[in-house]
Amino acid sequence: MADKKYHKNTVPNILHGGAKYVFLFFIYLIAFNSNAGDFCDITPLNSQSPPSSLQPNTTSELQAKRGTNQFQLNCLLKRGGVLSFLRPGLDDFTWQQNGVIKQPLKSAQVAFLMDSGNFTAIITVESKLNYTPRFKWQNTQVFFKETQQHNLIMGAFYGLCITLIFYVFIMGYRLHDKIFKLYSAYIFCIGSFILLQEGQLYLFITDHVSSLLFDLYLLSIGLTVLSATWFMCALLELNNRWPKTSKILKIMAGIVMCFSLIKILFSNTLIWQIAGNIMAYGSLIIVTVIFVLAAQQARKGIREATLVFVALSLVLVSMVFRVLLINQSPFMQRYGFILAFAVESFLLAVAVSRRISRMRIAQKRAETEADYDHLCGILNRRGWGKKSSELIELHAKKGGVLCLMYIDLDDFKQINDNYGHAVGDEALCKVAASLKSIVRTSDAVGRLGGDEFVVLAHFYSKAQVSPKTHHLKIELDKLAITHNDQPIAIKASIGSSVFSEPPKNIDEILKAGDTAMYHEKLQRKVKPLTLVDS
Repeated sequence: MADKKYHKNTVPNILHGGAKYVFLFFIYLIAFNSNAGDFCDITPLNSQSPPSSLQPNTTSELQAKRGTNQFQLNCLLKRGGVLSFLRPGLDDFTWQQNGVIKQPLKSAQVAFLMDSGNFTAIITVESKLNYTPRFKWQNTQVFFKETQQHNLIMGAFYGLCITLIFYVFIMGYRLHDKIFKLYSAYIFCIGSFILLQEGQLYLFITDHVSSLLFDLYLLSIGLTVLSATWFMCALLELNNRWPKTSKILKIMAGIVMCFSLIKILFSNTLIWQIAGNIMAYGSLIIVTVIFVLAAQQARKGIREATLVFVALSLVLVSMVFRVLLINQSPFMQRYGFILAFAVESFLLAVAVSRRISRMRIAQKRAETEADYDHLCGILNRRGWGKKSSELIELHAKKGGVLCLMYIDLDDFKQINDNYGHAVGDEALCKVAASLKSIVRTSDAVGRLGGDEFVVLAHFYSKAQVSPKTHHLKIELDKLAITHNDQPIAIKASIGSSVFSEPPKNIDEILKAGDTAMYHEKLQRKVKPLTLVDS
């Protein structure tokens, strides 16, 4: 009896619990499926294609042919929405509903507000080419949110392009390197191509100029291929390594450019088809060949080749989806180029920055070498003049005195004649090393040429001059070199000149020092250069 009673109580409990869970399940579906009951069907009117159901936030793969295309839209919406589709290649488009032409939203892509309730609309599209409109139905808030995010991302990309253009162009102008000018032209073409493809210009201008903008879009394709080819050939040094291949690549890029102009000038369907195929496959071949050559250059250790190789691998993948796998991935079809070019621009910017750094180092090294005497390791006449000008400016600002010490070796010709020029060079180096050890780092010590040396020093009082010049004369008087185990004395005449007032120029300083040195040479008795007395 207990079992029967338990059974009778259990069955209603199970049924009651199951009904509760079923009710909660339906509540869940209603609560979390905001589009429940909404539907949109689109039917091509000028083809035999069956109606296609538009799913929220999902693009349609319906095809549009060149010329006039009409699509009938049947929708039942609770809260309305937005229907959008791609703009590039369109001559004109209209949305007709209940005999009234509806105005599109101000958007980069073509977009129309969709009414709530049950309605039918006719969408007419005038296309320049066969393409996939990618009709997309979205909630209004979702559409505007995604549009704002997309425009923000694209704005950052355009800002990057503009920054790179000006930075690289200015650096190219300063460094006189054509690669930087080619890179700035390439970035300008890429930015223009993406801008015309994505349609951000329609946020500021009317739809009546769509035909002109499409012609500019075609032109930007040819210019991008042309500028990219020239830039890559220069950056990878293909002109030197593979001159014939480089020439062929540039000719192919020129052909792509020509056919982009042909598509602008002619509207014949056959011409458009041929020109489009040549542009698409020609661009793909150019990118593939440069990709392979970049890989070879990277293996050989050519600078920046590895970065170019990585950048081109991304562009090549996007080109494959753009040319060969046209309808395989809507995301890659629209955003593949943008992502590839954004990453490529960054990597190429790194490559160009490395080149700039390398050129700056080389330029600084060249300037340093031009300012120094290669034999003695001290400033030459050019470098000494620069540092002396700085000391003259310091003297004019801080006051004090300038002291020039002009050193000329005595009987230096005899050293060269008797012992050879190698011994003479050793004597010059000995004098230069001695001067560097005696003077301060702030003083300008240099070799004017031959056996003439100069030192220009700034002192804050005249009393500091005499001890310094006296010390220098004593130290130089001790100099000697050894040849075949025999010492050879190095004697020098030292003339000094002190300037309490800032001199007018370097020539005035040198003239005064030279005069003082010759006066010193005449006053002292110089005995013939022989072995140092023991």
